[in-house]
Formats: sequence, C-alpha cells, structure tokens
Amino acid sequence: MSSIRLVGLFIVAAAAIAGAQVPVHQEPRHRPTFENAEFRILDVNIPPGDTSLDHRHDFDVATVSMTSGTDTRSRIVGQEWGPIRPPRALGEANVTEYAGKPQSHRVENVGKSAYQLFAVENLKKSGWSTTPATAGPGTKVVTESRAFRIYDVRLGREVSQAAHTHAVPTVVVLVSGTVLSDGPDTQAKANAPAAVGLKQLTQPGQWILVPRGDTHHIVRLSTADARVIEVEVR
Repeated sequence: MSSIRLVGLFIVAAAAIAGAQVPVHQEPRHRPTFENAEFRILDVNIPPGDTSLDHRHDFDVATVSMTSGTDTRSRIVGQEWGPIRPPRALGEANVTEYAGKPQSHRVENVGKSAYQLFAVENLKKSGWSTTPATAGPGTKVVTESRAFRIYDVRLGREVSQAAHTHAVPTVVVLVSGTVLSDGPDTQAKANAPAAVGLKQLTQPGQWILVPRGDTHHIVRLSTADARVIEVEVR
C-alpha cells in the first residue's frame, strides 16, 4: 500500500473519530442548566450500567458529588478503559484542568446507583482571577486551582449562619439540609434566569448565584445540620 494511501486512510480515520465526539455540554447525560459569558452549569446524571457518549472537555471544570457515590471508569478516545474508580463521597469537590489540554473520553457507570454530579465549567482559557480567598464561620477552603476556589460550608448547632463576600462570581449549591441564602438583588436582572438575592434552598442540587462583590448570608432553617458547597469561578 502506498504511503499516500496510508496517509489518506489516517486522515479519514482521524476525521471519523473527531466527528464522533461532542462537546461535553452536548452530551445527553451532561445537561446544561445555566450559562452566561463566564461559566456554564451542568447536571451530570449517568444511570447504573449506562455509558456516556465520547465527549470533549475544552475548559476547566469543577464537580461536586451529589450522591454517596458509585463505581465508574473512563476511556480516553483511542485508549483502553481505565481502572474502576472508587465512589466519591457526598459533597466531594474536585477540579480537572482541560483548558490548553483538551481531552475526549467516555464515562461508564459500573455501580448500582446513579452517578450524579453538579458541574461548573469556567469558560475562560486564560487570565483567571488571583483575588484572595474569603472567610467566615463554618467555612473551609477544600480545593483551589487556577480556575476555581471551592469552599465547604457546614451549618449546625454551634454555627447556624455564615456571611461571605466573594470577589468573583460564586455558585452556591445545597448538599444537605435546608438553608436561606440572602443578599442584595441589584444584579438579579443582569444575571437572570439565575437566582440572585433571597432564596430558600430545600433540595440537594438547588443553587444560587452570588455576583462578584456581593455579600450573602446563609442561614440554617431547620434543626438538622446543613451543608453547601461554594464554587468561586475565578
């Protein structure tokens, strides 16, 4: 077989592989729920025994586990399946850096329960913010990267409320319990349809946007402990 024909076959095969991949936000199990110029929120839900399509990640992504976890494995396009990954604990937050080093893969749920993540893509590919972290009662920085800073806020008997001011847009997602998030709503119209200002979070996965520079308060509403994860989009 001539070298020209081999090159032609390689080009055709590479084009077929690229064509079979979709951006992550177009993969059916990665459902977009909100997007603006700075970030995109995805609801990731892969049922037991199901496998996602090959999909491409172009931006850094922060993920929060919304269940007590299940076994999964992934396969990078053109490679063999990787090892089975242990379940992620409820509320566990991770960051994966893809900007400048995109990757395409598929994910298989090999466990017995749904694989559910709350995911935030930072739509910047450079120029991420270097502003310092905020602080407050019951608040702990758990993950920090070039594109995100993630806080775990726990409200219980000793600490029933917390207040923060974030220098960058921040997504607050409920993991457990019931809370009231309160803050100025002067930027509500500019950020619609994202909830801004006063909102009760009563179901895991519900979220609110805190615009840059806004101070927001989180108050536990019931006798049960409450937990939220705050994702700063840097």
